[in-house]
Amino acid sequence: MDISHAIRYMRKQKGWSQQQLADFSNTSKSNICNLENGNQGYSPALLQYLAQAFNCSVSQIFLLAEYLNEGQVQPNWQHMPIDLLFIQLPPEIQSHLRQLMCSIIDSQ
Repeated sequence: MDISHAIRYMRKQKGWSQQQLADFSNTSKSNICNLENGNQGYSPALLQYLAQAFNCSVSQIFLLAEYLNEGQVQPNWQHMPIDLLFIQLPPEIQSHLRQLMCSIIDSQ
């Protein structure tokens, strides 16, 4: 599966340069550039580093890639799966939402 669009999209959502993502992912800027342009494959280790950098799982990267590859030029937030919405948020907001969801579930 082509994950190039997902990697570029997630990087831009974070406001990171290719160099910043490379630094966070233990790889080079040229590898990130090639990956985003679809000119390079990806190893399981690189996928894990990318997932850690984006604070998500490898499966969420593939899920976003599948969503974007379905022809979504810009994601439609109304129809995006909740876990994909969640990973777009800053960590502190994710933490607050987790607490809120746990409170709601506990009150049921």
